[in-house]
Amino acid sequence: MNNMIKRFGVTFGLVGLFVLGACGTDEATKSAETAPSMEPVEAELNVPATADKDEAVTLAVRVTQDGKAVDDADEIKFEVWKNGAKEASETTEAALTEDGVYEAETTFSDEAVYTVQVHVTARSMHTMPTTNVTVGHPETAAEAEAEEDHHNHAGADIVLDPTQAVAKEVQSFTVNVEIEHEALTGADVQLEVFKDGADKHDWVKLDETEGGSYAGEHTFPEAGTYNVQVHVTKGHDIHEHIMETVEVK
Repeated sequence: MNNMIKRFGVTFGLVGLFVLGACGTDEATKSAETAPSMEPVEAELNVPATADKDEAVTLAVRVTQDGKAVDDADEIKFEVWKNGAKEASETTEAALTEDGVYEAETTFSDEAVYTVQVHVTARSMHTMPTTNVTVGHPETAAEAEAEEDHHNHAGADIVLDPTQAVAKEVQSFTVNVEIEHEALTGADVQLEVFKDGADKHDWVKLDETEGGSYAGEHTFPEAGTYNVQVHVTKGHDIHEHIMETVEVK
């Protein structure tokens, strides 16, 4: 009798271990299935290469992860700006239209080359590819605008000082502006600072200190040659700019 009880106890124990082992395997499998994927979220832009001025254009992006559509993105938005004028960019929220495809609509107000950048935030990841759209005939429009600027503001004189700086030290800049030999007051003056090939451009707004003179500060993160484009605008009639290089040691 005792032997039978012992055998039954051993058998029951083995069965219990088998059941517990199976449960552990199931839990591990479920955990592996529910763990977030480490594959990168990818965004494929679908934007026309050309467009007409004031034409409604659909901007689309297909978002995937590991080849599967992502329908639960946290945020999708398109940022659009005319090349050389990122400070005036416009942002539009996109909406899900089908599996992994998000769309928004925009119009382009000028004949120019525009940059379209999509900002995708999904599953704790972020990606922001860009593409260009050529609107109308920008070369012809640019030539006409340049001719008009030359005719109206042939006497524009913009001076940036200094053109040297030290990395990681605050550098003061001054810009003096004259139009047809007269100091330009009440203008909006900004510096666009960047290295050749860099995606990131820093913008520095200058304050007017006296008639036609504007001042501001910038800190360069590292040594090298930087492009500094001075933008001067006033109302709708004046938009001047010059490009300088600043050597940072």
